[in-house]
Amino acid sequence: MVSNVRISMWTDSFYPYISGVTRSVATTRETLERMGHKVTVFCPSYPGTTPEEGVYRFQSVKAPTKPDFYIAFPANPKHLIALGEISPDIIHIHSPFNLGKTGLRMGRLLKIPVVFTYHTMYNMYSHYIPVIGQMASELVEAGSFITAKQADAVIAPSTAIRDYLLQHNVKTKVFVIPTGINVDRFRHGDPDYICETFNIPPQVPVLLSCGRLGPEKNPETLIKAFALIHKHMDCYLVMIGDGPLHEALRGLANKLGVGHRVVFAGKVPPDLMPHMYAGSDVFLFASLTDTQGLVIVEAKSAGVPCVAVGALGVKDMVEHDVDGYLCENAPEDLAQKTLALLQDPERLSTMKSNALANASRFSLEATCNKLVECYMEVAEGL
Repeated sequence: MVSNVRISMWTDSFYPYISGVTRSVATTRETLERMGHKVTVFCPSYPGTTPEEGVYRFQSVKAPTKPDFYIAFPANPKHLIALGEISPDIIHIHSPFNLGKTGLRMGRLLKIPVVFTYHTMYNMYSHYIPVIGQMASELVEAGSFITAKQADAVIAPSTAIRDYLLQHNVKTKVFVIPTGINVDRFRHGDPDYICETFNIPPQVPVLLSCGRLGPEKNPETLIKAFALIHKHMDCYLVMIGDGPLHEALRGLANKLGVGHRVVFAGKVPPDLMPHMYAGSDVFLFASLTDTQGLVIVEAKSAGVPCVAVGALGVKDMVEHDVDGYLCENAPEDLAQKTLALLQDPERLSTMKSNALANASRFSLEATCNKLVECYMEVAEGL
């Protein structure tokens, strides 16, 4: 196994900001370092963060439409000089804009190969751009394709994203490498935690969802599906996450007569997530924009089957009729397949076992080994 690879990661979001990308960067970094590699991270600064070895934070300001998201100013000469002193073997960028672009430029300047992970369907997030909104969609998408074409290699977290890039004339070599997770961490949660924390009767089924309460995650469909499920059996829906649709979703739940059975748990610290999964029976996922859906793998690692809208990378995460179900983007379909599990204990038990077994192929060790192979192939090809 190759060791002592020097890797410089550039990302427009990092801890303490929590998202799929920040989790991906942080866990990948930790695993690569445990494998003997040297990883540095160039990212925005956030209020209250303390200096950390190997993390270079650029001065930043709050984003106008997402106050918990900070935009970095990539103009710190000390950091750029430090990159030259680090002399990485590979630059791995995790954004097509701002710091990602800066990492790309530094790679060209220092003659270091650049790999770009295409984490997100960027055009589907244009509603967060002030004033012009959807008018920016094509511009945002075009910018991401330009970065993909300029990189020496692109990493797609799913086959759907690889195909999407190829369809848009991205000729750069694409490696399909899912983001790994610490599978073992999610296998030891407290199954009583959810019931005890949210006063849920222990014998009532718990459905769980996790994601930003924003339009791109399609949470209204989850609420509508849950209302249909609740007509047939008593159960609870616990929604982890926060966002601009929070109050509207609460109102929708009340309007549909299930407000008393929907728990808005807000943001949950990562160390408590294993307990949240352990206390649930079925994981629901309706996002239309996720290029992978790491929370699905986390749920599977805890032995929780998933009923999900079969969009984009989600189709690689759920093995239909084995460890979960893939559905149409319709509340009726989500409800029908969820009820099929809840009303058939034997089928639910089988899918729980399958989910637990199938999660292992997304382990951090497995995916990081593929990542290092990608780095070596790209470096040797230049």
